[in-house]
Amino acid sequence: MDDRLSERKKKVLNALVDSYISDAEPISSSAIKSKYMPDVSSATIRSELATLEELGYLVQPHVSSGRIPSAKAYRYYVDSLLESCAEGDVEEIRSRLDSRINSVEELVRNTAKAVSDVTNYTSLMVLSGTDSLMIKEVKLVDLYDDTALVLIITDAGVIKDKIVDLPTDAEGNYIDIANRVLNGTFAGKTLAEIQNLQPVLEENIAGIRKLVEEVVRLLAEYKKARDSQLYLEGADKIFQYPEARDVDNVKSFVSIISKREKLHDLVAGDGSVEIDVKIGEQASEDLKNMALVTAKYSVGGREVGHVGVLGPERMDYRKVMSVLRQLGRAFDDKPGTGDGDGGK
Repeated sequence: MDDRLSERKKKVLNALVDSYISDAEPISSSAIKSKYMPDVSSATIRSELATLEELGYLVQPHVSSGRIPSAKAYRYYVDSLLESCAEGDVEEIRSRLDSRINSVEELVRNTAKAVSDVTNYTSLMVLSGTDSLMIKEVKLVDLYDDTALVLIITDAGVIKDKIVDLPTDAEGNYIDIANRVLNGTFAGKTLAEIQNLQPVLEENIAGIRKLVEEVVRLLAEYKKARDSQLYLEGADKIFQYPEARDVDNVKSFVSIISKREKLHDLVAGDGSVEIDVKIGEQASEDLKNMALVTAKYSVGGREVGHVGVLGPERMDYRKVMSVLRQLGRAFDDKPGTGDGDGGK
């Protein structure tokens, strides 16, 4: 926080940001007085506004225009926000979390859509945390036509299934032996630990080498796909805001949502904070006149990814941050969900 800001300056600044977020119009000292500070004179408020401009909290986009908040003002505003969220704001999200969900992917898509609808901004979600997934069982199911179904079951549910060919010379007890070896090799280990299993594999996989290699390949394929996945909803929301009248703003928005890998990295962040707010070019050259609010989320106590809300710099931060906090609590209260994808 800026220790040069008196309590009155803070109140004037918060009032100005609140007003600009709501109306997208510069606000006069007399309007601040009538709407927010009736006990303070317009002259005093004008003096405070002038000082705030000198300190870099206000900018004048055009010579003839009034002052509006700078990225520095939004950053102060965000840092000073108190947690507040009406239950009605997240009722739709909670209802979708409480509905029957068959996979993590379905849960994420439903939630991303609900977050976009509730906040009226573009929402994004990325999955992560695959290294900590633990294999509970690898099950080989005989399909009786020289093929078998491999099921990989983790503490998050079934994550992968695949039909594989059995050796033409497989004996009658091949399935039973294979299941014992597979589970002796994989059960109780995390995906991260499986990456270092080569010495163990050499000892344990005599007779079913191809099958074990297929399981390792499926796990690597799953990890790569999930850790790079980005779900985006409400890309057209930006056109509902006055900022879309500026062609450069639209170009910036289209540019960032087309950079899937960059956007994924911005949403995922470094995972060190519960809620992160990136505002404008100071945070990322790709966020010109935009803001991105992100939060970690967990399912059943396990961190599984990040959710983000992308919108204009004049975002309703209070509502967005509150919704994401409530979403995090709702997710964490939900039991783990299977992630079967029926991959063949």
